[in-house]
Amino acid sequence: MSTDARVRHVSRAAIMTGAFLLGLSPAALKANDGDGGIIPPAQYASLPSNDRLDHPDTTGSLPSAKTLSGFASLVAHGTITLRDTAPTNCIPGYLREVVASVAEKFGPVSVESTHRSRGRNWRAGGARHSLHLACRAVDFRVHARARGVMAYLRGLPQVGGLKIYRNGIIHIDNGERRSW
Repeated sequence: MSTDARVRHVSRAAIMTGAFLLGLSPAALKANDGDGGIIPPAQYASLPSNDRLDHPDTTGSLPSAKTLSGFASLVAHGTITLRDTAPTNCIPGYLREVVASVAEKFGPVSVESTHRSRGRNWRAGGARHSLHLACRAVDFRVHARARGVMAYLRGLPQVGGLKIYRNGIIHIDNGERRSW
């Protein structure tokens, strides 16, 4: 077998294998049709030299973790600490951003409670229809003057329910505007 014939045979075998992996029957490929429309033409790109791999012109202008703002970044930097029993992925994003704004304005925040089961809510003394049950409330602590934090939170339209407990924990939720 000549070299050209061997290359065509190997290419045809590769196409047949690719067709099988894609779930196509060999009959779907026509004889001598090249790649049968399955394999796209090869595309090549020039890779940057090693000394340019960290340059913004080469990599784009993606922000680094140091320049990101918001809830996730503040958690990563330790400005917001989370209790293991306080999941935040279910909390509406704008409530997470309220907590982030408090941390940026007033200093470190500790998220104490978010979603609760009915039993845990009962043990915590929560209301029967607490928004914690639907993961729509956040209880947190901040080591700043409570009066300033509460005034700030009252001015945010995203905050519905607002309460500060005797132990210093602040409750916010996205229900109707109220305090108790």
